[in-house]
Amino acid sequence: MNLIQDITFALRTFSKAPLFVAVAVLSIAFGVGANTAIFTLTDQLLVRALPVQHPEQLILFSAVGRHYGSNMGWNRISYPMYQDFRDHNSVFSGMFCINETDFSLNFHGRTERISGELVSGNYFPLLGVRAAAGRLFTASDDKFQKSHPVAVLSYGFWQSRFAGDYRVIGQKLYLDGNPFTVIGVSAPDFAGTDPGYAPEVRIPMMMAPQIADYLDLNDRRRRWVTAFGRLKPGITLEYAKAAIQPSFHQMLRMEVQQKAFSKASPYMKQQFLRMSMDLMPAAKGRSNLRRQFEKPLLVLMITVGLVLLIAAANVANLLIARATGRRKEIAIRLALGSGRRRIMTQLLVESLMLSLAGGITGLALAFWTDRILLSFLPASYVPITLSAVPDWRILLFNFTLSVITGIAFGLVPARQSLRTDLAPTLKDEAGAVVGGASTLIRKLLVVAQVSLSLLLLIGAGLFIRSLQKLKDLDPGFRTSNLLAFKVNPTLNGYKPERTKQIYERLKESLETLPGVEQAGLAVMAVIEGDEWDQWVTIDSYKPKTGELPDPHMNFISPDYFKTMEIPLLTGRDFRKSDVLTSPKVCIVNETFAKKYFGTVNAEGHMIGMGIDPGTKTDITVVGVSRDTKYESIRDEIPPEVFQPYQQLDFAPGMVAYVRTAHNPDDVFSSIRRRVHDIDANTPIFDMITLEKAVDDSLVTERLIASLSTSFGFLATALASVGLYGVMAFTVARRTREIGIRIAIGAEKKDVLWMILREVLLLLGIGMAIALPAALVLTKYVQSQLYGIQPVDPASIVAAVVVISGVALLAGYVPARRAARIDPMRALRYE
Repeated sequence: MNLIQDITFALRTFSKAPLFVAVAVLSIAFGVGANTAIFTLTDQLLVRALPVQHPEQLILFSAVGRHYGSNMGWNRISYPMYQDFRDHNSVFSGMFCINETDFSLNFHGRTERISGELVSGNYFPLLGVRAAAGRLFTASDDKFQKSHPVAVLSYGFWQSRFAGDYRVIGQKLYLDGNPFTVIGVSAPDFAGTDPGYAPEVRIPMMMAPQIADYLDLNDRRRRWVTAFGRLKPGITLEYAKAAIQPSFHQMLRMEVQQKAFSKASPYMKQQFLRMSMDLMPAAKGRSNLRRQFEKPLLVLMITVGLVLLIAAANVANLLIARATGRRKEIAIRLALGSGRRRIMTQLLVESLMLSLAGGITGLALAFWTDRILLSFLPASYVPITLSAVPDWRILLFNFTLSVITGIAFGLVPARQSLRTDLAPTLKDEAGAVVGGASTLIRKLLVVAQVSLSLLLLIGAGLFIRSLQKLKDLDPGFRTSNLLAFKVNPTLNGYKPERTKQIYERLKESLETLPGVEQAGLAVMAVIEGDEWDQWVTIDSYKPKTGELPDPHMNFISPDYFKTMEIPLLTGRDFRKSDVLTSPKVCIVNETFAKKYFGTVNAEGHMIGMGIDPGTKTDITVVGVSRDTKYESIRDEIPPEVFQPYQQLDFAPGMVAYVRTAHNPDDVFSSIRRRVHDIDANTPIFDMITLEKAVDDSLVTERLIASLSTSFGFLATALASVGLYGVMAFTVARRTREIGIRIAIGAEKKDVLWMILREVLLLLGIGMAIALPAALVLTKYVQSQLYGIQPVDPASIVAAVVVISGVALLAGYVPARRAARIDPMRALRYE
């Protein structure tokens, strides 16, 4: 009953102060909304466990040390090694493995690029995932190579591509030109073991050779599967890790005895045998997106936490000012016998109502903010499962944060209200009833707001300058009027010879398009975070002990350098005659030439693929190219070797680069038609301008810079409101004093300076606290910066100028009002 009375009374009092309510609710909405927005993504990527049975039992295998062979990603092992662990261990109740891949899907004559996974037969049973339609894989679907061409659709793909039609069960679809029968659809709440991305089609692991020759189920030197295990009840991670080491080293010793190691040097064998197998908790899955955004999200969580503190301080200031206006009401209630606890409860109910209203408003702001955040992610054909729509976890977070904030900012003002001196207040003696304690608290809150705002502005300045440094970097090629797209005819089952013919026709056709100046092909796309490195032997270079030359590789067509506008410093470009049957040639970049030959003039030198003793150096260096960025704009330029793709004995997917005379967007549709004319079954994907690609490569830097700047200015705006409120309150308290000063001869500029001096004092104290703190705290974001030090004078000066300007503006308005006080009215002021 009391609660209903308190709510009714609060609504009645709020209706009489709409401006106060609006400012308070919006302040909390910005603070709680910002925290809810960032937590929505943080929860999905960093906190939430996989929606499977007992996710806490899942672990991820990761080999640590120097592998001998090819490695197709982090946390990978060979399929035979996975089988050994699966069949010979005492700590796991089961194991499964996966490999992410892409498919060219043809269904009823429509060809498209989709994401997929190869999974072992115990994948669904071990995770405890059920079917939404049909059935899922079992161990019997994954016993023999190429024997079970069946597929399971993800629920999202089933809905978006097949409109949830149950008749698709039992039908055939073609993946990379191979027929697969759809047997089921996975559960709606299950996207996979990689939070953030959702494979659309899964097929049995034993179908890997049907999809790609390089996915070898028998090769121990090829690491391409990701292995997960489920711990038996009562088994700890540490115990399991120790238990598998003996069997792992037994596997290594067995592998060293195999023919594949016959040419390996004693040093390589020794390093290989020193490997260990690490086990990591996998309750949250394995996520590339998490690796990319974990640090930025943590930085942003700290940032929005500070924004919330500033917003709470702002509302606390407003409540203290409001309590001053309600001193007689509270004094009367106390005089009539109302208990202090009862009044305290009623005041806290008002604070909580404001906070909850702000939290509800903040949900809308959070949804809008998350939509913007997700738009930062580069477009991809791989579905991103992150959602801006709040679920019960986010609603609970929002509610809890709103309640905590309401109590935090409401407690001090409520206690201050109860310290009213009854007799002077009831006599209306204004000077006696307004104590100095509340004013001191309000000023301390403003100092805190100034300090936190300055910290946020300094951080925003650092991120903005870091982003600008990265944007100003020269990637080594001209990005304007350059576009790229990817094709992979091998996904249609074409043999290498046919695939290479398609590539040749594609290049020639592109160069005849109106508006196209040049076209070139490459296996590795620049500035996309991918890399292909290869151990090499160099004719005139003797590596130091433990040094293994492993330059980055790319396989390109003739005219690639012309298309990218990468100058050749010496030598020649590749020719059409550089094919598989002709002498092997390569071009190296500047860094490679200087590191291994000591000069840019590297023509005539020989290299070989591999580092085993006796490796032939049968590839002639015919040129040296200018250095270019490889994986990302941020990374240092690595040694790089280019080879003609025609000299590969297989045909991988390629990225085509097209240099246009005008806006490259104008030729997108023409390029699609040309590719379709060459081969209607070959889809093109990831078409993008290089300017956009470079921009996408800086997605984390843009995200942090944009949001930290937005939150920094939001915090500054909130702090300015708090400062304005305190100074307006101060002027109101000192109206009679100011009137007397003016009456006895004080000039307006003296009154103006008297108020601004107090503003500068609060500003100065806030800076004195913030600047030393900034020198310490900014070191923790050093890994997110590029080209600048955490103690950056330009960022600090800019932040100080902004906060000073805003603070002086916020203080000038009440100071100007004070200077215009009419002495006669002021002397009658109570």
